[in-house]
Amino acid sequence: MFKFIKYFLYIFFISIVLFSLYYFSDYYLMEYGLRPRHTDYKILKPGGLISHGYGIVGSLMMILLLFYSMRKRTRIFGKIGAISRWLDIHIFFGTVGPLLVILHSTFKLNGIVSVSFWSMVLVALSGFVGRYLYVQIPRTIRGNEMTLGEVEKVNGELGEQLQTLYKMQTHEIKNLELAIAGSLKGGLAGMVFADLFRAFRIRGIEKQLRRLKGIPKNKTKPFIKILTQKALLNRRIIRWEKVHKLFHFWHVFHKPFAIIMYIIMIVHVGISVWLGYTWIF
Repeated sequence: MFKFIKYFLYIFFISIVLFSLYYFSDYYLMEYGLRPRHTDYKILKPGGLISHGYGIVGSLMMILLLFYSMRKRTRIFGKIGAISRWLDIHIFFGTVGPLLVILHSTFKLNGIVSVSFWSMVLVALSGFVGRYLYVQIPRTIRGNEMTLGEVEKVNGELGEQLQTLYKMQTHEIKNLELAIAGSLKGGLAGMVFADLFRAFRIRGIEKQLRRLKGIPKNKTKPFIKILTQKALLNRRIIRWEKVHKLFHFWHVFHKPFAIIMYIIMIVHVGISVWLGYTWIF
């Protein structure tokens, strides 16, 4: 149910963004000085009905995504829901919120607002990198980070399953693991590249297993599932320190821009209210 709601909201809001870009494209592409002559200027200007609405909803989303940090760091929300769900919500707000704020700005960027805008863009884009690194760190079902010892234990148990259920030898398992996980050389770019083409490698392995090992098709899927889990766990063990360092450096990059964005957003809203641009609805 959670996934259905999440995907529905993504489709709903992104459809609104795409519709606005298409339907009001003549306004967004018009020179700033000529926009007051446009028939829809009153509703599309940053303080107009539609653009103001985008700004309010987008800003609320940018504020609500902070609850993810509160979930991680405070006792108040510490036991409410799995942290992975909170992260999904955080990513949703961090993706859709900036898109709505961009529509609110009508692509008119000048002065201090441009600093906030580009900070927001960097925060949003770096968020996708952070999400990828987050996935590389093994976690429990509730999203809590596992220790290296716990990961090695699970990795060993998966290896025992492959040997017991499918009569696989240790060297065969290692070769298949390498084929699924891809090259262990290179940094972040190498990991991303290997993951992008993993599905194609898995299909090739499935065909080989049916042809060489005689494993029937109905048993290939569960075998590949266990093997993939083990291969990725093994890769994460090998790259344990590197991934944790990258995740630390990502936080160092991500947080300052987020702070700048929020400070300027507060200043922008404060000045707007001071000038009389209050709640329009």
